[in-house]
Amino acid sequence: MSGVRHVAEVGEWGGVPLAQVLPALRALEPSARACWLYDLDALTARAGRLVRAFAPLRPAIAYALKANGLPAIAQRLRSLGLHADAGSLGELELASAADFAREARTLSGNGRTPEEAAWVAQRGVDCVSVDAAGELDLLEAALSRTGAAPLCVALRINPGIATANHAHVATGHAAAKFGLSPAEALELWAARARWPHLALEGVHVHVGSQVLERAPLVAAARDALALADASAARGAPLSLVNLGGGFGHDSTRDGGDFALEAHAEELAALAVGRAVRWRLEPGRWLVAPVGVLLAEVLRIKIRRDADRERRFVVLAAGMNDLLRPALYGARHPIAPLAPRAGQPSRATVVGPVCESGDTFATDVHLPPLEVGDVVVIGDAGAYGAVMSSNYNGRGRLAELTAESGQLRRARRGETVEDLRGRDRDDVVPCLG
Repeated sequence: MSGVRHVAEVGEWGGVPLAQVLPALRALEPSARACWLYDLDALTARAGRLVRAFAPLRPAIAYALKANGLPAIAQRLRSLGLHADAGSLGELELASAADFAREARTLSGNGRTPEEAAWVAQRGVDCVSVDAAGELDLLEAALSRTGAAPLCVALRINPGIATANHAHVATGHAAAKFGLSPAEALELWAARARWPHLALEGVHVHVGSQVLERAPLVAAARDALALADASAARGAPLSLVNLGGGFGHDSTRDGGDFALEAHAEELAALAVGRAVRWRLEPGRWLVAPVGVLLAEVLRIKIRRDADRERRFVVLAAGMNDLLRPALYGARHPIAPLAPRAGQPSRATVVGPVCESGDTFATDVHLPPLEVGDVVVIGDAGAYGAVMSSNYNGRGRLAELTAESGQLRRARRGETVEDLRGRDRDDVVPCLG
């Protein structure tokens, strides 16, 4: 099951009838009208496909926790032999709590902090990707205080490669905030002796998220290998090539699942004769299609304007829950859980948040709907719950997992009391 387009026919997720999910959740959370649901059977199958496709490269595959940090998902992927890629102190802690071993943790992203450097020095990771030269000094200082073994470091390169996706998820073009220039990286590799506690031996490229065309990713891999050759020619050989992730998935279009096997074949051909370790950091491709957002219909509003009649379907979930359509213009497949008889017509699907941007889809064709019906939003396993907020004073939704017919609540929904629990009236001492 790859997406919500088939939910009307299948009617289940991880062996659990979808019609039973919200009623079952209400036994624990009586006011629940929306929730997240993840199919762990599908996640296991998807991870297996990923591992099989890239087996010739024998890469370390580190799941990008930023895509979905739910412990139940992280733990399942760890049990399947995947590593964890963290982007912050919090995600390092999440990886540790999910029992990813020292050698199965990595740290990527930009803007490293002293606290992150100290964590890495004291508790360990397999490798850190460095985004700016100053981060080398930060890590060196932290490692020198602990006397730990040299830490593997990869320099993240900005290869100047554009991708045909939204600007907010394109990371490899020249104007993006990420990465060093190739010339800077060559100078740093050549000067590696300046950081004796760092094993400055890797190159890292990542050109963006939700990439469906293989060409930019292949070009990035070629650039990484060319840089490795150039560095070796200057007396600084590299032993690690990190190709990041970016594999896309979009059930709203034909061919919307990244051609994983073909891409893996091409990379394997590029790797022939090269004695390097490979690393991949997929996120979205693994988890997007295994998650759905279930939401009750709160209201059907028909507005008769001068030019046309407009149907608005107001859901119990809003942009504070699933931000991607408002933030990226992302498209998600949307379907009623139990379609009613009648002619489909155009509808604008919105949430209850007081923002015009609180719109999931415009002019999508849906059958008749009534208050209390449940709508399923697909491809919601990645960058969904993990990006949700309390905007408009709304509690974040419960997250559930389904596996072999068993439904579990993996994270409870937030209440008004939860939101008030952060309130304080503390005197903050000022330093004079």
